[in-house]
Amino acid sequence: MMKAVIFDMDGVIVDSEAFHIKIKMQTLQEYGIEAQAKDCVPYAGRSSKAFFTDFVKKSKKNIAIEEIVARKHTLTTEYIQSGKEIKPVAGAIELIKELYAHKIPLALASSSVRTNIETFLKKFGVYECFSVVLSGAELPESKPNPAIYLQAAEKLGFKPEDCAVIEDAHAGVVAAKRAGNYCIAFNNPFYENCMADLSAADMMVDSLLELSAEQIKQL
Repeated sequence: MMKAVIFDMDGVIVDSEAFHIKIKMQTLQEYGIEAQAKDCVPYAGRSSKAFFTDFVKKSKKNIAIEEIVARKHTLTTEYIQSGKEIKPVAGAIELIKELYAHKIPLALASSSVRTNIETFLKKFGVYECFSVVLSGAELPESKPNPAIYLQAAEKLGFKPEDCAVIEDAHAGVVAAKRAGNYCIAFNNPFYENCMADLSAADMMVDSLLELSAEQIKQL
C-alpha cells in the first residue's frame, strides 16, 4: 500500500507546458539562438539550467548559463504577473485535496524554481496540503537524476517504494523509477504528437480524474 504521494508540478498540477516552451524560445531568440518548439519538448521535466546548458553549448556562443537562466525566470515571472489565465490540469486540485483530506502525506518535487512553485500552489489553494516542497533548481542535477524523488521520500519519512509519484514527462518517470518509487504516468495530451516515452511507469492514466485517494492507497 502506498503511504505517501509525490507530485510533479508542470503538466501535472499546472497546465503550463505550452507557455514554458514559448518562454524558452523567446529567451533563446533574445540571445541569438534559433530553436523550434519541437526542440524544447525532450527537456520537459528537466531544469532550465539543463535546457540552456545544452542549447548554449550547441550554439558555441559565449553566454553565461546563470545569465540566460535568470532571464528565462524573469520572463516567466512577468508572464505569470501579466494576468494571463493559467489553469490547473483537470482533476489535479481535486485529487490533491482528496488525498490531503484522507491524511495521505504529500510532497511536491518540481524542476521549477521555488518562487514559481510557491506562486502556483498558493494560486490554486493547495500550498498547505504539501508537507514537503522541493525545487530541482536547487539541486546539482535535475531529472532524470533520481535525487529529488529520493529526497522527497526521505523528508516525508518513508521508503521510496512506499511513495507513489505522479509524472507526465519522460525524464520525470525515469527519475521516479530510478529512485524506486511507484510511478503513475499522466498521459498529458500536450505531448500527443511528440510521443513522450512513459513506458517505464507502473501505471498510466489519460486523466487525473481517473484517480482517487482510495485507489492510490491500494496500489
